[in-house]
Amino acid sequence: MRELKYDTASTLHGLRVITLDNGLLRLQILPEAGARVWQISYLPLGVDLLWNNPVIPPSRHFLHDSYDDVWSGGWDELFPNDEEMMIGGEKFPDHGELWSGNWQAEPFSSHNEVGCKLSFKTPLSCVAIEKTVTLRPDRAKVYCHYNFTNLGSRGFPFLWKLHPALYVTPQHRIDFPTMHVVREPAFAGTLEEAPLQFRWPYAHLASRTVDLRRVPSVAERELYFFYGTQMEGGWCALTNTATQLSCGLKFDPELFPSCWLFASYGGWRNYDVAVLEPSTGYPLNFDAMLSAGRHRTLAPGQTLATDVLFTVQRGVASVSHIDDDGEIFSEPRSNRS
Repeated sequence: MRELKYDTASTLHGLRVITLDNGLLRLQILPEAGARVWQISYLPLGVDLLWNNPVIPPSRHFLHDSYDDVWSGGWDELFPNDEEMMIGGEKFPDHGELWSGNWQAEPFSSHNEVGCKLSFKTPLSCVAIEKTVTLRPDRAKVYCHYNFTNLGSRGFPFLWKLHPALYVTPQHRIDFPTMHVVREPAFAGTLEEAPLQFRWPYAHLASRTVDLRRVPSVAERELYFFYGTQMEGGWCALTNTATQLSCGLKFDPELFPSCWLFASYGGWRNYDVAVLEPSTGYPLNFDAMLSAGRHRTLAPGQTLATDVLFTVQRGVASVSHIDDDGEIFSEPRSNRS
């Protein structure tokens, strides 16, 4: 059995780093920068799976900073909104309250796990959040457990998204379960000619058909943004077809019934990144989400709890399914014994 260990002595750009390691995966967590998972490394191949901004380092931020202008990458959380919005008479910041927070962090270890419990109380929505990130022996999987508790006296409507920025190259492909794609009219990117709604994975433009599973080169300057809806499974995945190393998220499809995709392949600030975003609702405009009834609400004193699994697996060319244990399958389930 490989050694389980954690380290709290390191810093990155002046920020405290908590490192978790089980011999297969190494995680770097930045509690002072929104408790973001800065990097997930697959050690047998020496591969970093998350995208880190090459020009903007991680740092401490203020509540109402502009997210896009300081986005350093990694995996953070968006709650209770996406774009800047008034909620209950209060102005909520761009991409929510969590990513700029200074979280409390308590690393722990035992013979069968190593992890870190992270906690934060939001300054505006009055919600207590706990996120526990755990590694177990000889498993290339990150186990995440979340608790959101409404400490206020009123029901609170919200949007919650996972926001992992993944490192991509033209050797990669993106896979989702069968789903319905809904484009955001206010953010057309390079899919402006496509219908506002269509079936994954093909976007039919006037001059070409785009296979959205394919990761273009930076030189193609593509920019995609859409909502995946009516998903036939709670998972999403990215695979390096050259090395056949795949990583994916497994989540509760009742809590996260949609999965957004923001992907810049040179099309926005020359970034080359794909963000796969399991989400409690859509669209990004909070009022439109409320009007459509696609939001969730925390009652006073209510706690929302869920588990999310980030899984890594070798020997995969494409992904057709991720099961509850995080095993990744290439072939359709009907073809498996």
